[in-house]
Amino acid sequence: MSDVPRQRAQRLLREAAIDALVLAKPESFAWATGAPPGVASFFRRAGSALALVPAAAGEPIAAVATELFAPHARRALGQAQVLTHSDWVETADIRPWLDSSEGAAELMQRAWRADGRPAGFARPAAFDARRSFEQLGVLLRERGLADARIGLDLDFWPASDFALLQEVLPGLRWVDASAVIARIKAVKSAREIALLQQAAALAEAGMRRAVASVRTGMHRDAIAQAWKDGVAAEVQRRGVRLSGQWEYTTVGPLPWQGGGQIATGDVLKFDVGCLIEGYSSDSGRTYVLGKARPRTRQIMQALEDAFAAGIEVLKPGHLLSDVHARATRAIHKAGFAGFSRGHYGHSLGHDTFCEVPPFIAAQAHEAIEAGMVLAFETPVYVDGEGGFIIEDQFLITEHGAEPAWSLPRALIELPEQGL
Repeated sequence: MSDVPRQRAQRLLREAAIDALVLAKPESFAWATGAPPGVASFFRRAGSALALVPAAAGEPIAAVATELFAPHARRALGQAQVLTHSDWVETADIRPWLDSSEGAAELMQRAWRADGRPAGFARPAAFDARRSFEQLGVLLRERGLADARIGLDLDFWPASDFALLQEVLPGLRWVDASAVIARIKAVKSAREIALLQQAAALAEAGMRRAVASVRTGMHRDAIAQAWKDGVAAEVQRRGVRLSGQWEYTTVGPLPWQGGGQIATGDVLKFDVGCLIEGYSSDSGRTYVLGKARPRTRQIMQALEDAFAAGIEVLKPGHLLSDVHARATRAIHKAGFAGFSRGHYGHSLGHDTFCEVPPFIAAQAHEAIEAGMVLAFETPVYVDGEGGFIIEDQFLITEHGAEPAWSLPRALIELPEQGL
């Protein structure tokens, strides 16, 4: 099932005078088609899989996929909406003749003939981008888009692949639609929201296990492993499939060095996420072992003030830049006049990294909309004191921001217990 909000896409594409999108980024192909892009996409080159999304919401989405993965795309989009090209993987389907007395070689030859394989057929080393672009041209002509203005996710395309596309299909007007695509993706489908919330629940279960396990002298790696163990236990309890996880856990006064064994007064920062079907959660908390030092409290209080100020406007009716401005003013008011943070969070979704646009930044004069899933954070990293973060994943509703985690955001002093 496609997760493209077609009416929203139609409005934004028409505002940008774009007649259709061609999406080459593997994650965007999956988002648009509801089908896997296939093993050829592992090369991270344009042309392995292409999704064609017309601006008109009533027009069907189409695709160019490798022969091996075309059945997935056809089940998602329909037989007529998918054209194919070859990759390097040799296959044969001999199921129609399993009762035959013929040997394997004869049956495979029969299968290839049935598929219409021409004499002298040879597979490419990886995949044939030229052939993929030729098939895209067929789709565009069939849909009356042969001289249209087509938007590309050019923030993904290698320059050589774009040059080949222009050579193969010279009559089209290609434009960079990266920013428009990000705006379309910013509002999530119900399925995407459910995946992100489930991923956040897994990460929070891991956090509870990790925090409960902390002991004086415990190594950073053991604390991080406790988080992973907690996630694994929750995955098993829920019966879900985890597609990935990540953690930035730091201990002690040098946050960019990770830290060794935790000692009294050390700051412990968690920034963690879990992935389900490629959709990554993102949340974080800060703790201290034993009694917090005065500077630790001063820093955390400033971050708490900034978080409270930002969350007041993290809702429809405000801009993302409003959140950034509120948070920055609060930190400056707390005495940190030179503090500068490029962004206080970002959208979440299905991509190569958990941080995706739009960002909660000074330059982001974009409206906050219901259906967005945003990570809002107030972090700072102070060599000599430690790494600090307050971060929550929020679902934006008509009434405000609903957090995915229930763990307290304030600094908590963990009891000192020996190993």
